[in-house]
Amino acid sequence: MATIENFATVSYTSGGVAATRTSNLAQIELDSSLNFSKITLGTTYTANSPITYIISLTNDGTTAVNGITVTDDLGTFTEGTAELTPLTFVEPALLLINGQDTSAQLTVDTSVPGTLTFTLPSLVPGATANIVYKALPNEFAPLAAGSAITNTATVSGDVECANGTDSATVTVAQAADIEVVKNMSPNPVVCGDVVTYTIRIYNYGNTDAEDVRLNDTFVPAPENISVYRNGVLLEETAFTYADGTLTVPAEGMEGDTVPAATFTRDAVTGEVTVTPGVVEYVVTGTI
Repeated sequence: MATIENFATVSYTSGGVAATRTSNLAQIELDSSLNFSKITLGTTYTANSPITYIISLTNDGTTAVNGITVTDDLGTFTEGTAELTPLTFVEPALLLINGQDTSAQLTVDTSVPGTLTFTLPSLVPGATANIVYKALPNEFAPLAAGSAITNTATVSGDVECANGTDSATVTVAQAADIEVVKNMSPNPVVCGDVVTYTIRIYNYGNTDAEDVRLNDTFVPAPENISVYRNGVLLEETAFTYADGTLTVPAEGMEGDTVPAATFTRDAVTGEVTVTPGVVEYVVTGTI
């Protein structure tokens, strides 16, 4: 909303002397002919999931607004001397006018780095247009706990009072992101030999994974097993092993913790490197 201010000046002569008189300052509020807003579906993001944005435009004026352009900065921010764009547009975008799919009227331009531009030809009085699109957090997106991405969209049309700006902010999800990788050696193994099982639990999230408990059923079941956690031999009371099923830590004991990942931004490229937290279990036994 803008404020229009105006005053008048009157010049006159009194007794042969020139003089002026200025009126009071008159003010009115000028509403945009386009009601413009931008929201997200959901308030958090993760590295592997696209964010859905909805840009809404309603023509509150009495005449059509033509040549409507919406420009989105895709969250571009400055890190040191570099400009980094943490979002990548995911095609296609959808245009709904009064709830009807009119995507054929929407033009999408991604030719300018770090900028996403939507163009639609016209919006008649009383009509509402919704532009729906997705953007994926990329290698520049901040992932550490407490991080956020704010991107700003700006709209313009063929009349000045159709201009407007709105922003949407999403924060990184506070969660563990667990991946389990298991290997066996040697290969092949001869009956009567010792086989080694290596289980690594990786945490790519920004929050510790707590109360972690490993359950593994071996077929065939090895005998005389030994269990190591991060290279340290565990006492037999620290795990349970029965009928070929291993549980670590033992039932009734406090669960394990896999620490959160660490996130490092390259000073030159701006890319974020994720170093996962890890807990490794090694189980040896005779087949």
